[in-house]
Amino acid sequence: MATNQTHANADRQVHPLLDNLREMHAAAAERGLFTYSVKIVCGKQTGGDCCCVAGTRPGLYATEVNIQNFNLVQAQVLKFVQPLIHGVVLAREPDVTNPATLPRRQIETIILPPLAATMDDCCRIADMLPAPSGEAPLTIAILSIVSPLELSVSAVYTANPSNGDGISIDVEYIPSRRLVIGNAG
Repeated sequence: MATNQTHANADRQVHPLLDNLREMHAAAAERGLFTYSVKIVCGKQTGGDCCCVAGTRPGLYATEVNIQNFNLVQAQVLKFVQPLIHGVVLAREPDVTNPATLPRRQIETIILPPLAATMDDCCRIADMLPAPSGEAPLTIAILSIVSPLELSVSAVYTANPSNGDGISIDVEYIPSRRLVIGNAG
């Protein structure tokens, strides 16, 4: 008989995000979970070495993410934001974000009633990722959305060059993906 047994739970990381995902997965084990990954670009990029410092050209950027539950039952929705750039570069390869270490303010669960919609914009992202000091810095992040029900998710991206000439508005519909937890066997 083995004397050095380990249990499956011994390797399991404990964190609110991971706990929320496990709970949602257990409740929807038969159907699985739908996930959406949305790029967020918010704030102002000034001149300088824009290619290596911030990943954007000089200008003013805004993102709005629309989420609609077009089902006839309420949807539990888990959202979390992972900053890649927040005034400074945080996750350029080989550095990565670690969702298991996200502060609680970067994770939220909401209930979306049937046919209801909501949005996350740069103001909401600034609440989840407060500025180190003063004005909100240029922020590039990934907003992840998880639900046991398929949702309609779109992103509206707005950009203005620093000189004020013109404006760019793009709308992107975000496809769902299946979330795999544990052995996909």
